[in-house]
Amino acid sequence: MHHPTTGFAVAIDGPGGVGKSTAARAVAYKLGMTYIDTGAMYRAVALYNMRQAANLHDEAAIAASLPRININLNKQQILLNGEDITQDIRTQALSEGTSIIASHAPVRTKLVAVQKELAASCDTGVVMDGRDIASHVLPWAQVKIYLDATVEIRAARRASDMAAKGQPADTTKIREEILTRDHRDKTRTHSPLIRTADAIYIDTSNMTPEEVVACIIGHITRIK
Repeated sequence: MHHPTTGFAVAIDGPGGVGKSTAARAVAYKLGMTYIDTGAMYRAVALYNMRQAANLHDEAAIAASLPRININLNKQQILLNGEDITQDIRTQALSEGTSIIASHAPVRTKLVAVQKELAASCDTGVVMDGRDIASHVLPWAQVKIYLDATVEIRAARRASDMAAKGQPADTTKIREEILTRDHRDKTRTHSPLIRTADAIYIDTSNMTPEEVVACIIGHITRIK
């Protein structure tokens, strides 16, 4: 179904640590499209609540915080109530907190509405990545991609990303956290991580980031 109020969209889904954001950002840049980082929105909600020392498992408390949270995506920056939190949201502790708050229905309802609005108002076409983009946020997207990789590869990639930023990286611990998150993402009630029947499956385990980007662009240009 083509959405009447929208243009061209690329939906990229996949589990944690697979390189969705890196690929989506590069694809959007190369094609002159707008990149919408949905994960950063969930991370912003988690950061706000972690700073308030909220109980992240308390859905009612998290839901009550939503009206006080204003998220803006400004090119490569993520703003939370006007503060640039781009660097603050990329820690492992925040990944864990984000996974918890992302399973709450009120959070998903609010952010999915924002994401749909952003996509609809964008005249350059959008590239959006997350865990429920093809299935829930942009089911009308012309190109749907599902990126995957083994948990060992994903843990190693995340560890090297963190080490590059000077953050302590324990690959074994990261692997456990990724497995926990995979399970939570795939079994949650509200828009779980699934590979839709019409999504192109790309196993990135033995691919460089550049090869992943080239592969995705190849699929887009065939359709676009």
